[in-house]
Amino acid sequence: MTTCPLRRTEQMVVAWNTLGFWLGSIVFSVEPAIWGRAPRLQAGWTGMASPLVSIAMPIFNTERFLPAALDSLLAQTCSDWEALLWDDGSSDGSFRIAADYAARDPRFRLLGDGRNHGQAPALAKTLAQARGAYCGTLDSDDALEPQALAALLALLQAQPALGMGYSQYVEIDEAGNVLGPGRRSLTPYSPAGLLVEFMTFQFRLVRADAYRAVGGFDPAAAYAEDYDLCLRLSERYPVGHLPQPLYRYRIRRGSISQSSRLRQVQASFAAAQRALRRRGLDREQALSLGLRARHVLRPKAIAVPAP
Repeated sequence: MTTCPLRRTEQMVVAWNTLGFWLGSIVFSVEPAIWGRAPRLQAGWTGMASPLVSIAMPIFNTERFLPAALDSLLAQTCSDWEALLWDDGSSDGSFRIAADYAARDPRFRLLGDGRNHGQAPALAKTLAQARGAYCGTLDSDDALEPQALAALLALLQAQPALGMGYSQYVEIDEAGNVLGPGRRSLTPYSPAGLLVEFMTFQFRLVRADAYRAVGGFDPAAAYAEDYDLCLRLSERYPVGHLPQPLYRYRIRRGSISQSSRLRQVQASFAAAQRALRRRGLDREQALSLGLRARHVLRPKAIAVPAP
């Protein structure tokens, strides 16, 4: 079984715990009740080493799929992680599910203020509280393969110059059935190619210092916040690709990506335009917006005759 490497700081803590029987201290804080919900109880260890990886997960009305996403973190062969669960004002049972996981495992940290901010601001707010040396995102209706963290950590630790590593992914339907390989990550990576093709789609791990150096997620880059971040990272750091499917991307009718397709296209084009200007290429080159049509074949709804 592949596991995450033991860090030097962890070796020191293990030795201290073994010889000195020191277990650290627990700090609890109770937040006021928000929007009729019970007060949140947050627990954190002081004096212990920070987690190696921080995973941000904004949550909004995904109660049907959220347990699978959280279970995929619990199944990781690398257990040195924290999951930052930002409830973005859910009106279904998502908050209670996240709270239940956080109560059972302190690696889940429940965040949020009860209001709906949107995906981009939620990601920025969430990772502002990250403690890991590496950070990534997991959508609350998707899932990771068990070796996802360990595999990308190995890539990044073997090549210290990399600012980000990414893998391939598979697409699944609402029931979790595999539809096929994700096509975006099959395109070879290059900083120039990223201007016209978002191949660094999922799964991604970013060095936390690189994430902070480029300014992190931009709350103003809604509907293309991940693409915008990848473009900025590609301008300052080498990016590595691991040709393994480590992420399960769910295709569902109610998702942000399906219901806001036009806004995604417009926001992605704006992000690429900004990158073109930052790179000083706008004097000689210009981007044009091309829309790709895809035909989808679905069974017709069968009309039930009236009795």
